[in-house]
Amino acid sequence: MSRKRAFLAIPIVLVFSLLASSQQVIENPEKPLAKNAGRVLDLKEVWRITDEGGQFYFKYPYSLKIAPDGSIFLAELEQFLKFSSEGKFVKNLYKKGQGPGEIERDFTYHLYENEIFIEDFNSGRLWRTDLDGNFLSQINLGGKDYRDFIGVRADSLVFLKSVWPPLEERTGKLMDILDTVALVSKDGKPIKDVHTFRLKMFLAPRAASSWDYSQRALSQDGKWLFGYHGREYLIEVLDFEKGEIIRRFNRKYPHVKHVEEEREADFRKKYNAPRIEFESDVQQILLNVDRLLVKTSTKDKNKGDLFDVFDGGGHFLDSFYLGPGRTLLAAVGDMIFVLEKDPEENFILIKYNIMG
Repeated sequence: MSRKRAFLAIPIVLVFSLLASSQQVIENPEKPLAKNAGRVLDLKEVWRITDEGGQFYFKYPYSLKIAPDGSIFLAELEQFLKFSSEGKFVKNLYKKGQGPGEIERDFTYHLYENEIFIEDFNSGRLWRTDLDGNFLSQINLGGKDYRDFIGVRADSLVFLKSVWPPLEERTGKLMDILDTVALVSKDGKPIKDVHTFRLKMFLAPRAASSWDYSQRALSQDGKWLFGYHGREYLIEVLDFEKGEIIRRFNRKYPHVKHVEEEREADFRKKYNAPRIEFESDVQQILLNVDRLLVKTSTKDKNKGDLFDVFDGGGHFLDSFYLGPGRTLLAAVGDMIFVLEKDPEENFILIKYNIMG
């Protein structure tokens, strides 16, 4: 096995067998197994995409996904961009409107095999297309209280439903928000509620402020959901078949102090809200084949964001800094896709190869 693949490759059967073995919290140490952990990744550029040609623009690019044929999809402000595996612009799939296959404004999407599943936030519609954006079918989710479209499994769609305390109980304190993971058939019929997570939020009679932070990532085969719900370092693995958490893992992590902004201080004083002492330990969860990449709250101005690397069983294998000025959008094997900015503050999408 080559060195550059050391933190990315492990037999999937081994990883998945570990998942089913226990429910206890795996207490990982502060430092991972890799001897060169904490390094800045050595990267070699493969290609880059800019919007200089005028066929599209980069303003708020987010949610990059790669289809089985290598096509690259990227969400943008009133754009849904498709690129070839070589980074060449193919087309903009965004069609503004309220008709079949049209998006009113904001949307989210997921890929499954050779189809795209798109949800329009404003209208509560969800539809699927082929990889060229040709409309196939649509379901109406209006009135179903689905807050977040998490992903697509072989036989179902995965959503998040939220239940908030009634208004009369919001008296200016930290309260539980119930987030339930729900399975829905691909024709829009509810199948079952799988599991409920509890997140805390500060709620006052006429004000609210976030407290806990959440991140989720669906495994490639759709069997598990990796989730973070809180402020301290703890990741949980939800088994859809069992309908329960089968694994919890963390690692000893030095909290990063939260620097309070003026608007936060004003809100806290006005509503007697609690002070946020430290940043949420986990900022992002990404899956790379059989590896879990966890973006932490640790950031170095000369090294960039610190990422932890776990196997599917929750064992802390490695850590690395991404490099200054880089935002990780996706990782596939030894390739990563990042956003950077040029000297004029224009976004650039770059594909890198991870070197040894």
